[in-house]
Amino acid sequence: MQVRFENVSKRFDSKHGTVTAVNNLNVVIPSGKLVGFLGPSGCGKTTSLYMIAGIHNLTEGNIWFGEECVTALPPEKRGVGMVFQNYALYPHLSVYDNIAFPLVNSKDIKKQFTAEMEDYNRANGAKLNYKKFVALQVREAAELVEIQDYLDRKPSELSGGQQQRVAIARALVKKPRILLLDEPLSNLDARLRLQTREELRKIQRKTGITTVFVTHDQEEALSICDEIVVIKDGVLQQVGEPQSVFDAPANQFVAQFLGSPPINIFDGEVKGGSLLVNGKVWQSVPGGVEDQPVRVGVRSECFRFSRQAGGMKAEILSVSRLGGATAVTARLDGGGEVKLVQDYGNPAGVGDTVFLSAVPNGTILFDEAGGKLAQW
Repeated sequence: MQVRFENVSKRFDSKHGTVTAVNNLNVVIPSGKLVGFLGPSGCGKTTSLYMIAGIHNLTEGNIWFGEECVTALPPEKRGVGMVFQNYALYPHLSVYDNIAFPLVNSKDIKKQFTAEMEDYNRANGAKLNYKKFVALQVREAAELVEIQDYLDRKPSELSGGQQQRVAIARALVKKPRILLLDEPLSNLDARLRLQTREELRKIQRKTGITTVFVTHDQEEALSICDEIVVIKDGVLQQVGEPQSVFDAPANQFVAQFLGSPPINIFDGEVKGGSLLVNGKVWQSVPGGVEDQPVRVGVRSECFRFSRQAGGMKAEILSVSRLGGATAVTARLDGGGEVKLVQDYGNPAGVGDTVFLSAVPNGTILFDEAGGKLAQW
């Protein structure tokens, strides 16, 4: 099921004035894909999710599910499954009853599944009553997320990762058109977060349900999403496949938001077709960039350094081993620091003088307002 935002805005009124959480958002979430809404806290990504769910009404615009405009449709009519950051499990109910809850307690869902039960009985020559049909659905959902052995337990008897899977099973058992995940991994420790995000990806591929995943963690989004939607202050910054957005950011904000360590940004100047750093020519600039002060972006892994003169001169300040990689900090000749990645074939030590170049497509120029000028 495709989801489409059409000129969507959301404003909240408070005693301090009006706050625009989402501003004229136009974006398409492709059917059957896992799409991550990504941005810093307060950027509008969770508000966007809640508007898909119908929890927040739109101030302006429309949201479409396929060819159906759902803007005025109440949440219970949208066919959406949602997993919240805190899981929202009922502590007094068993895992089974938590998963079964929407099938038993929602009139709309019960009506839908009663019709499905009748179709199932006709097709299979069965005589299941609703209680047994619900048990069949719960078992299927539990097996999908691999918690079928814990159906008799209470949530307090499960690990954080298992509780998360219960919440996902409860969302999936309704057979939603859209699955919404609001910061679903933020309460897990680092090891469990890594494991669970891979399980999420596997589940999404198995079901083929269009899934919207909200996170402030760019590593999560880059690792499991088919596409990412980067938002800042309620305004769309860039949409695309994660690697494409990482490799070719649309502006300085996207470049700095994505990547660990963050991209190196330092001052430069375009003059007569050349890029000057600290007053010295470093590279030629592609045609079309006018003479002006610029911000230069080069990712750590895009720098190369040599002992031979040529390129941008720098002095090694520190060398730090970080697991499988070695991080290097260098001071540019004339001022400013950059982060590099150690070249194992050409190791450098503190105090060494090196000359920096950039790999093809590794240099990005931004104007003083953060707009992108060129990349080569």
